[in-house]
Amino acid sequence: MEASGRTSGLRLRARARAFLPKGWGDFLLQLFLFAIVDIAYELTRGLSEGSVLPAFAHARDVVSLERSLGVFNELDVQRWALHRHWALEIADFTYFHAHFVITVAFMFWLYLRRNQHYYFIRNAVFVADAVALIGFTVFPTAPPRMLTDLGFTDTLDRYASISNYSGPVAALANPFAAVPSIHTCYSLIIGVSCFFLVRHRALGFTWLFYPALIVFSIVATGNHFWTDAFLGGVLACVALGSAWLIERVRPTLPHHTRVRMRLEAPARRGGPVTAR
Repeated sequence: MEASGRTSGLRLRARARAFLPKGWGDFLLQLFLFAIVDIAYELTRGLSEGSVLPAFAHARDVVSLERSLGVFNELDVQRWALHRHWALEIADFTYFHAHFVITVAFMFWLYLRRNQHYYFIRNAVFVADAVALIGFTVFPTAPPRMLTDLGFTDTLDRYASISNYSGPVAALANPFAAVPSIHTCYSLIIGVSCFFLVRHRALGFTWLFYPALIVFSIVATGNHFWTDAFLGGVLACVALGSAWLIERVRPTLPHHTRVRMRLEAPARRGGPVTAR
C-alpha cells in the first residue's frame, strides 16, 4: 500500500511537471512576481483616498482639453447605450468582468501553451503596470461617471444587473485610476498577441476587435474619457517597445519570432545566427 501510494505520488508530480513548461519553481515565481505587482497597486489605491480634490480637478482638465480639440462626445456614446438595453448590458459586462477574467486567462494560457512568448509579454505587462501606477499616483483622475453635473451616469451602479460593485474586482478598484486606461493598454497587448499566437487565423483576426470592445465599454459605462483610452494605447506601445529592448539583452523568444522582430539575423546555412 505504501509503495503504491509513493508511486501514485510520483506519477502525479511527473504529470504536473509535464503540464508546467518549466516546472513548479518557475510557475510559483511568476505567481509571486504578479503578487508583488498587486501589492504595489494596493499601495497606490491607499494613496488615492486623499486625492479627491485633485482627482476631480484633473477630470475637468481632461474635459477642457477634449472640448478644445472637439472630441468631447463621451456623453453621446453613453446616451446611445442607455437607449439600447442590449448595448448597455454588453458594456457593463465587458467592463466589470471581461477585462479581469480575460487578462488572467490569457496570461495562464500564454504561460502554459505559448511559454516561449510568455516572458516577453510578461515584461510588457510589468512595464505597463509600473508606468500606470506612476500615472495613478502623480495624476489621479476621477472617471466621467463621477461628473454627474455634466450629465454622466454611473451605469454599473444604476442599471447593471451584475453584482453592482461587489466582489474582488470592486475590492481592488482604485476610484481615481482613470489616466491612463489600463483596460485599453491590456486589451491592445492581448489583442495583438493573440493575433500572432492563436493558430487558427480566423480566430486570431477576431481578437483584433477586442480592444475596440474594451474602449466602447469604458466610455459607455462612464469609466474613462477618450483621452484615457488614447493614453492607454500609447502606454501599450511604450510597454511593448520596452519589452523589445529587454529582449535584446535577455533573449527568451524563439528564433523565428526574434527574426521577425528584427532582433536576430535570418538563419544561415549551418544554423541560426544569434544576436550579440
